[in-house]
This record gives sequence, structure tokens and C-alpha cells, in this order.
Amino acid sequence: MRQNILRLSAGLSTTARPWRLLRCPAKRHFSAQKDVGEPLRILFCGSDLFSSASLEALYRYSRTAESNVLSIDVVTRTDKRTGRGLKVLKSPPIKATAIGLELPIHQIDTFSGWNPPEYRQTNNPCINLIIAVSFGRLIPPRILNQSTYNGLNIHPSLLPDLPGAAPIQWTIIHGRPTTGVTLQTLHPSKFDQGFILDQTPAPGLKIPNPETITIKELTDMLAPVGAEMLVNAIRNRLYMPPHKPVQSREDKSPAIMTAPKITSRMQAIDFATQTQAEILRRNRAIGPLFIFAQHDDVSGRSIRINCGKDMRAARVGDVPNEVKKKVESIPPAIPYAIVEKHSDIHQSTRPLIVNASGPNMANHQIVLPTVTFASMKAAPGTAAAARAGLFRPPATVGEHQLYWFWHPLSSTNLDGP
Repeated sequence: MRQNILRLSAGLSTTARPWRLLRCPAKRHFSAQKDVGEPLRILFCGSDLFSSASLEALYRYSRTAESNVLSIDVVTRTDKRTGRGLKVLKSPPIKATAIGLELPIHQIDTFSGWNPPEYRQTNNPCINLIIAVSFGRLIPPRILNQSTYNGLNIHPSLLPDLPGAAPIQWTIIHGRPTTGVTLQTLHPSKFDQGFILDQTPAPGLKIPNPETITIKELTDMLAPVGAEMLVNAIRNRLYMPPHKPVQSREDKSPAIMTAPKITSRMQAIDFATQTQAEILRRNRAIGPLFIFAQHDDVSGRSIRINCGKDMRAARVGDVPNEVKKKVESIPPAIPYAIVEKHSDIHQSTRPLIVNASGPNMANHQIVLPTVTFASMKAAPGTAAAARAGLFRPPATVGEHQLYWFWHPLSSTNLDGP
């Protein structure tokens, strides 16, 4: 698909090739520039839907009469192959946004050996402002130093709280009742250590449903806030020195935590130590989660269980009254299933239930309606566990049969890596 350059400069030819790689002149001293600064050629670095919202807002602003934006180039990661057999080619979400806006796209996985584009036949040939939003890569000094105004970053947290690669996910994991957005300068060697130029006022934006909100819902809530903050920064030229920080980073509040990159190991559940609320928040933030179950044999062989995104807290009716007392005696991390007497457990549509850590039984049962065992297809929790041979012989409780696993679930594969 043809990708046209955003032509906001009256002097840019529509027939000549609009840019080529050259060597940018060294930065000029700001004392020699006017207060309004140079018209902007922006290098926008992003990846996900949060950054897409900022890119769209910046593009809309660039089309207004008041805009000082000449061009926008988009940098994102290369397409990746995913799925079984690596047959599916997946693009960063921002790529589709950039294509729709007809902006030039540069897909790279490293800045090594790469230089920003330069526009010839114009009075402003070089990129002079870099914007990074959910990019996931540090912009190296070599690139920043070619930019007159260095760079800006939109970060979806109230810095200095939750610095790091995944602030939206960790906001959910920590069960934060409030959140916000920060505009900061780009630091040449560290993430989230620039000058804070704008920020959602304390105590932040109230999260309407912190114990049920999903990653998509929180992203949708914060994306327009970040987009508006970015446009306001461009409109008001907050990128121009001298920078005027609105907040110091010396806050030593005990509530301050980090938001490191999400790894697959963080998706492993430990029912013996994590509470129901902690597990459900983690599932909404970085799910689906997984655990390992041990077969009852001398080999100690284990099998991986991938939990469905439909994991939830127990509701009325999940545990019949006549069985409640019995399941209260089942230790945390041992899954159990309750089926009607004489029914075929291998065809049951009933979920698995697991007691998580915590003193109150009413608030620590987790229901797994759908699970996937090893390479099997996703299936109702009870039937999938029965087919995998993980249940011990059942106990009869009134009109129900109560099944439970031989061994507690583990967050570690007993068979090794």
C-alpha cells in the first residue's frame, strides 16, 4: 500500500521524492531562536492502541490552521510471526493507524545503523522533535541529539509512581483506585526519568470499577487523556526549553511501585499464597494465566493447565449448600469439581473450583469454567480434568459427587523448563 508523506508545507513538491537520508546539522543554540520555535517535523515512536490514540490526535491537530507541525513520521516494531507454526504475521496496532492516516512508516527493531529521515527542498529538512508513546525501546542519545527539541513521552501513570514498561497492567494488578497520565521529556539513558512537564492533577482519575476493570477498558479510559495532554503540549510548546517541571521526583511515598515488563512467568498462579482478588486482577491485566498439576504416579510428571479468560469469583449456585461444609476443608490450590450423582464426569459442563489463599472461604473461591490441558482443546473445567486423569475417587455428598485433585497445583513445572 502506498504511504504518502503528510504535506503540510507549501513549499514541498508533490512530484519529487520528499525525503532522503542526510546528515542533520548540529543543534543550534536556543538563545538564537524565536519564542515560537521552529515548525515541527516529528518522529512518532509507538506500538499499541494507547499510542495510536495519541498519533490520531496529533495528526488531527496538524491539520488545523494553528498547527506548527510540518510532518509526522511513524516508527514502530517490525511485523512478527505468531501462533502455531508461526503462520500468522502480526503487525503492531499503530501500523494500521499510520496507514489509515497516510503517514510514512519505518519498522525497525533496533536503532543501530538507522537514521531519521530528512526532507530535502524545504527550509526544515530534519526531524526536530521525537515523541515516544508506549514504544518499548529507549531512544538512544545518537537519535535524540539530532533533534532540536529532543523528545517527549506520554506515560499512563502518575509518575514517579509506576515507572516502567507496563503501567496500565500494574495499575490493575495492584488494585489501584485512581490513575492518570504524565507528560515527560525523554531521558537519554533511562526510562521514565525525564522532566515532568504535565500531569493529571492529584489524586488522579478515579477508576470506576477497580475490581472488575479490564486492560482494554482502562486503556480506553486513559488513551484520550494522554492524546489530549500531548496535543496541549505541542500547542503550548512545552517541548521548548527552558523546561518547567510541574513536579519533583523526590516523592518517597510508600505507595510508589514500579511497572516492569510483563513476562510469561508472571502469568503463573500460586493459589497457596495469592488471594482471590490478586489472582483475578492479574488475570484481567495479563491473562490468560496458567498453573501445573501433578499426576498421581511415581514419576511426579506434571501437566500444564491454561486457564480461560472467563476465570471468575464463585457465585451463588456454584457450590450447593449440602457440599459447602465439605469443600471448606479442602486446602488452597487443590481443584475440585461438584457434579450430580450418576452423571458422566467426562461429559460434564461444570467448572473447576479452586480455593485461593485467605481466611474467608466466601471470598477466596475461584471458578475456572474453561481450561486447556497441555495440547488438548479448550473444554469445561471438570470434563477436561477428568479426561486428563487428575481426579482421585469421588466422595458422595447428598445428591452430588465431589471430586478433587490428588495434589495441589503448582506455579512451577515439576518436569523442569
